[in-house]
Amino acid sequence: MLKFTTVMYTAVFSLYTTNLAASPIDCTKILDLSPIVKKVIYFDSGKSALTADAKKKMDDMVEVVTGNPSLKICAVGQADKEGDPEANKKLSLKRAGSAKSYLIKKGIYGKRIETVFRGEAYGSFSFWGTVDKVDEDRRVEVSAYSE
Repeated sequence: MLKFTTVMYTAVFSLYTTNLAASPIDCTKILDLSPIVKKVIYFDSGKSALTADAKKKMDDMVEVVTGNPSLKICAVGQADKEGDPEANKKLSLKRAGSAKSYLIKKGIYGKRIETVFRGEAYGSFSFWGTVDKVDEDRRVEVSAYSE
């Protein structure tokens, strides 16, 4: 079951990623690697601005990656299923971009960070119809890993 889930996740992930060939960081590798640190930050509906809680989590991420310059970072943006799917793709990438911008502002070199998007979160609460947890779909998963 785990192998099937990984294969499905990889297939869907590759459908919704930006052009990874041009990037020095391949975010698809995070599927096979355990991150050194992972933070999940949440967003308000329709928004891409970081909340105070998200900034605190990102500050924690900065502490870890600053002392480890070989770590690569992937920020994977997601949205819930509300609204237009195309708009959700753009919003999820914008959310990932907000996380990247914050890390850069805190001194992390931009070429260490890749941003990708899933659009409407796959395997998500809104996908499975769990309405009371749909706000958890509005997120960016920021992972730091060693290649």
